[in-house]
Amino acid sequence: MISDLDDLVGWRHHLHRHPELSHKETETAAAIESFLRHCHPHRLITRLGGYGVAAVFKGQKRGKSILLRCDLDALPIRETNDLEYNSVTPGVSHKCGHDGHMVIMLGVARELYRSGLAAGEVILLFQPAEERGEGALKVLEDPKFKDIQPDLVFALHNLPGFPRGNIIIRKKEFASASVGMEIKLFGKTSHAGEPDKGINPSTAVAGIIERFNSLEKNQKFQATAFITIVHVLLGEIAYGTSAGYAEIRATLRAHRNPDMKKLGDMARQLVKKIASAEKLKLGIKMV
Repeated sequence: MISDLDDLVGWRHHLHRHPELSHKETETAAAIESFLRHCHPHRLITRLGGYGVAAVFKGQKRGKSILLRCDLDALPIRETNDLEYNSVTPGVSHKCGHDGHMVIMLGVARELYRSGLAAGEVILLFQPAEERGEGALKVLEDPKFKDIQPDLVFALHNLPGFPRGNIIIRKKEFASASVGMEIKLFGKTSHAGEPDKGINPSTAVAGIIERFNSLEKNQKFQATAFITIVHVLLGEIAYGTSAGYAEIRATLRAHRNPDMKKLGDMARQLVKKIASAEKLKLGIKMV
């Protein structure tokens, strides 16, 4: 007879094998719903803020309402592991542990079903689109969420580097705030044999990347604050041309709100200065 642990490990392998991107978590949500129905929650809410799922377990007496949150989506990253349960979805894989988060919550659901709840209620929320930074707001804005009204909310995330079986907490902020930065540089395309007749943004791209990577070392912040380059596009794949357009996408992270503001202001000022020196038109968008 298969053990509870082995069953949950099997579920984790299944979810890892079939990852889905933000706003596309249809099969993931369906699998979660199937498991939860066997746990007989008092209420099962689907299509919450997209493909989110919430299971409500009520106690025998009135009490606090506690919401536990995990996440559904995977990342647009090719699986490079060599596992029996490798992702079968090209270019998509679970690299942030959401498959594990979901299975932890499924284990909680099974325990709530078997042991019951003396008082209050527990809501298990499987949030969509966490990787895009959009799912939480969509859940909060969904009319179906208005009926839940939790008193307390707890999120969880795996954290490598600590002894197995430990729960790590800290006062005030735990995780960094994160903001995306989209930079568009507009120059002038020319023939590759006459680059002097164009305005190639490659020097600006190199300068922005170099300065972004050194901001943390050269500036004083209250806590950890840094910028990570996540995507760069320069011109077209055409050997006869000198590029006239570029894009840079970066993630800004900081543990303190004042640091995030300072980091964002510095990044914008730096990009404007470099673009101006290179005679480039500029577009900046924070996402």
